[in-house]
Amino acid sequence: MGDRLTVARWELAKRLRRLRGDRGFNAVAKAVRVAPSSLARWETPGENGSVPGLVALERLLQHYEVDEETFNKLIKLRSHAKKPNWWQEYELQQYHGTFISLEEAATSISSYQSTLIPGLFQTEEYMRSVIKATRIGEPQKVVDALTEVRLERQQKWWKSEGTFWGILGETALTQLVGGPQVMRKQLEYLHEVSQHPRVTMQVLPFNVGAHAALDVASFVILSLGADDLSTVYQEGASVSIFLDEPADLERYDLIFNRLRAAALDTSPTRELFLNRVHDLES
Repeated sequence: MGDRLTVARWELAKRLRRLRGDRGFNAVAKAVRVAPSSLARWETPGENGSVPGLVALERLLQHYEVDEETFNKLIKLRSHAKKPNWWQEYELQQYHGTFISLEEAATSISSYQSTLIPGLFQTEEYMRSVIKATRIGEPQKVVDALTEVRLERQQKWWKSEGTFWGILGETALTQLVGGPQVMRKQLEYLHEVSQHPRVTMQVLPFNVGAHAALDVASFVILSLGADDLSTVYQEGASVSIFLDEPADLERYDLIFNRLRAAALDTSPTRELFLNRVHDLES
């Protein structure tokens, strides 16, 4: 299935770019005797990136004159970058696998979804309905495989120590995905998990009117630890992107903070979940 992106590979690429700092790109490539295109791929934390060979990485780190601790850490990181992930047995698109790896390793996740319940907190019946509806023409085995992947993602996340802050558009609570009974069970589960100490949920109600994410259907900010290894993920029907430039991160942090200010607090949000459950019971 090719060279899949691991979190270690993502982290290695970002660290190498930071180490280069304001050094001239071509000058560094010439000094360590590699093609500029190779250096570019080593610093690319997306699907077009690659992991440097051991000898090449050692030359690069020696050129940067890193200390022994940093040298050993990055050599070890390179070794981890070569290891496969659990999801590689599935026929996933590259960006989807990348997102799964980063989601599992994230210390905090900030998610905005205008029309859907976040994948980490979908019931199996709800997620099957979503996958079947959006994977037009796909055979049942694909729906089954993608459902299995999503359920595994949920198990992995609950075993982690990461936190989740989700903002849902009110449409996510009113769209009858899978029918009334499926939606009722989904909202009951959402009410349950919203009380967990690692989970914060807010609803952005219809009466807010214009808001900071009107032109964005959804996005997820993934933060990977103390070194601010963060990225923004936007998933689309035909293409998905990762944004990790400082300006992008600043913009989406600002959008998310404005959404938090505009959305209902956690207690009214949980009350709204229950009100929708009661509506579906009547």
